[in-house]
Amino acid sequence: MGSKAQEDPDLRRYDRFDMERVIEGTPDQLEFALSDGDFPEIRRADYDHVVLVGMGGSALPYDVLIDAFAGDWPVPVTVVRSYDLPRRPDDRTLVIACSFSGTTEETLAAVEPLPSNAPNVVAVTAGGRLSELATGRGYPLARIPREREPDSFQPRCATGYFVGYLARILEGAGVLEKPTAELKRLVEFLRTLDVRSDAEQLASWLGERIPLIYTDQRFARSIARIVKIKLNENAKRPAFYNCLPEANHNEMIGYSRPIGRFGFLYLRDPDSKPRIHRRFDVTRRIFERYDHIELREWSLPGSSAVEKIFSGITFGDWFSYSLALLDGQDPTPVALVEEFKKLMDEPSG
Repeated sequence: MGSKAQEDPDLRRYDRFDMERVIEGTPDQLEFALSDGDFPEIRRADYDHVVLVGMGGSALPYDVLIDAFAGDWPVPVTVVRSYDLPRRPDDRTLVIACSFSGTTEETLAAVEPLPSNAPNVVAVTAGGRLSELATGRGYPLARIPREREPDSFQPRCATGYFVGYLARILEGAGVLEKPTAELKRLVEFLRTLDVRSDAEQLASWLGERIPLIYTDQRFARSIARIVKIKLNENAKRPAFYNCLPEANHNEMIGYSRPIGRFGFLYLRDPDSKPRIHRRFDVTRRIFERYDHIELREWSLPGSSAVEKIFSGITFGDWFSYSLALLDGQDPTPVALVEEFKKLMDEPSG
């Protein structure tokens, strides 16, 4: 890759905050959240709408659950990644606010105007203003045990906690039927999952190319988008994502010009429709004409949607982690985001 790290036999020295241990701990996070005895009582009701509020790493678990249980949602689900709810929720709208830090300004702005006695608002956080708000108003609060993790622990790494707590909230509210049983089986699946060597090999293949992460439409949000985000934050790389078949109708044309070097990685679901597999094969055949783009594929392990999603996310964790070390980057810090937040807090003008 042209970096000093490439010849370094001990690339782990760049992992100063031990993200390796954090990635390995995802099954433990999930197991803890599913069995946490301090979990609050959730109001069960005849909800006709679910609103999920969150930003960044605190909102990634929404996409996981929406895709993992795609055929099981009996009511519409709206994900709010902004300052405002789409409309004032009534008593039949379940509102769940997630913020790992508890200080996410967009999430707080969306939740603070809600009634102080609302019986249908639930918070998931490790502390901060959101925790204080929930406690003061009597909203059910699922508290992420920040003390179990390293000081440098990042929200994007808390997916196991968030997914476990969210599943219990949705099940307790009567929105989803028994997602926790499937997630308990997932814990053991993840403990035997071994994707790291494949991720390391593909990181070496990618080199200095810009990564393009593709799945089929079913997993565009829960795998392709999340892997893209891990590449941004862990590897400090620009990255893009899309899905098949949509990209065959538009995006692929943009890569026909040699204005950059791209690595197209297709995370294949073996159970996708045959025509989806055919689309990737034809896409690869077309792009083999070009010197500036190379394609690889990797098959998602697992027999269920949730197993495939967590396989893809785990792969993305190791893929982005390996790229970071090869580039001589520490995968944990997000200095640019922290600088941005400080500048946002300064007086304008």
